[in-house]
Amino acid sequence: MGAWRKLAFSGLAVLLFGTCAGMSQNATDPLKAGFDNPPNGARPRVWWHWMNGNISEDGIKLDLEWMHRIGLGGFQNFDAALQTPQVVKTRLAYMTPEWKHAFKYATTLADQLGLEEAIAGSPGWSESGGPWVPGSNGMKKYVWSETVIEGGKAFHGKLTHPPTNTGAFQNLTIHDMLAAPAGSAPTPEFYADSAVVAYRRTPADQPVEALHAVITSSGGTTDAAMLSDGDLEKTTKVPIPEPGAISWIQYEFPSPQAIRSVTFVTKDPDMIASLVAGAGAPEKKLEASDDGQTFRLVAELTG
Repeated sequence: MGAWRKLAFSGLAVLLFGTCAGMSQNATDPLKAGFDNPPNGARPRVWWHWMNGNISEDGIKLDLEWMHRIGLGGFQNFDAALQTPQVVKTRLAYMTPEWKHAFKYATTLADQLGLEEAIAGSPGWSESGGPWVPGSNGMKKYVWSETVIEGGKAFHGKLTHPPTNTGAFQNLTIHDMLAAPAGSAPTPEFYADSAVVAYRRTPADQPVEALHAVITSSGGTTDAAMLSDGDLEKTTKVPIPEPGAISWIQYEFPSPQAIRSVTFVTKDPDMIASLVAGAGAPEKKLEASDDGQTFRLVAELTG
């Protein structure tokens, strides 16, 4: 019995020693301590959406105190709408004096709670401010045009004007599935010349029209001029093929040609059409043939 009592005592002593060692190890292990109680720079941040003016100081206080209580490090404030219905007594419209007062209250309280505050660069999804920002100060794109002239003599004429409309690329317009509400300010427009660059074309740099290609399509009659007029909005139709089949546009040249680059724009099904009808954007490929019968893959046309 004495031996058993001694063994039990020894086991208890070992157990107590192990507990003390564990406590000491936790206190000196910075990795585990940082995991249990991470510094503010390592704590997660969240998007804090203020939806369509549904804001109140009571709601701000409850939200921020909850963020602080669960251990968040901060938030990014994001003002949006998306036709959210009004659920507060008084809706605070963006940038009104009442909205600014609420935002100042949120900023002051966040600072008191030690929460980092970030602010989206614009309301909604505009990316560059809002309708009060003039086009000259908004986001811009580079556009260009090309005028071919005969070298070695003076040129008296007018250069082809580049596109001037607002959009993603060249003359592509804005295609927004969520139309602006009625009465919204028109889309800002801005254009300014940047540079005129003159360079000598190499003999191999020929427009496709000069190569006298015969252009055919699986879609039947094709308006070949639309394929090289630089207008990216007007399109010629090529049917989406059935599963396992292909649709095509073919350029048949009278003699072998070296093609250095290809620019293409397709009007693929949008997100809604893809979801409702199950129509996806088909794969696109560039192929070449020496006899018009057997084709080999040159490149996958992605993007």
